[in-house]
Amino acid sequence: MPNANAPPTIPCPNCQQPMQTQDLERIDHGDVQVELCFGCAGIWFDHLASVQLAPAAVIELFKEIHSHPDAGRQPAASHLKCPRCSDELSLSFDLCKSGRFSYYRCLRGDGRFTPFFQFLREKQFVRTPTPAELERIRSQVRQVTCSQCGAPIDLEHESQCHYCHAPVSLLDPEAVEKAMRMWSDAENRRHLAPTPKAVQDALLRVQHAQQPASTEGLVGSHIMMAGIGTSGAGGLGQDLVSLGVYAIGRLFQKTV
Repeated sequence: MPNANAPPTIPCPNCQQPMQTQDLERIDHGDVQVELCFGCAGIWFDHLASVQLAPAAVIELFKEIHSHPDAGRQPAASHLKCPRCSDELSLSFDLCKSGRFSYYRCLRGDGRFTPFFQFLREKQFVRTPTPAELERIRSQVRQVTCSQCGAPIDLEHESQCHYCHAPVSLLDPEAVEKAMRMWSDAENRRHLAPTPKAVQDALLRVQHAQQPASTEGLVGSHIMMAGIGTSGAGGLGQDLVSLGVYAIGRLFQKTV
């Protein structure tokens, strides 16, 4: 929860506006303090803070991302400054089991700025579709929206965003179930983790609520992509990851 007694917050590395300070559970004991900017959809982690998050803290951040679906998405500036030392942040890449993710790190070691989308990739809530899955999407829809910067992605010619180079990504029932199993202990899982079938049902409800009756959603044996828009000329798709987060977040609200 936001810390009402926290000292003045640091500026966002991207927009320079004050960030929201939040105390989260540390994996061993105590708290980890992070800062969030919902306008830029990013999180500032002080040195090693990201790897010190307890499983419950990862889930709490997932809920925070879900609870601000209408926040503006500012594009990344050409130069981001460290809120601690004011040095320029360096774009960096790392690998996890679900693929490559990126963040902006302070070369002095003060911390890093991670976009929400990249945080979800790092914690393995989302993944890149396989070539076969991507072809199936292309057969039914022309465009989707980049989960990182919001730009349109022309699936006929691209498999990543032309502007920020983020790959087309999705949140699917099996990925959520695996991520929740990894970030929760058995008791948390019993109360918090949605089953794959519950995820599928939630995504279908989002699809029916957001799509016109004439628009056919893509429903696979494992991948549920809701509300991605029409495949007709000029049809602009939705952000697959954001819609998935919205559906899973509603499940959290019902199970907690």
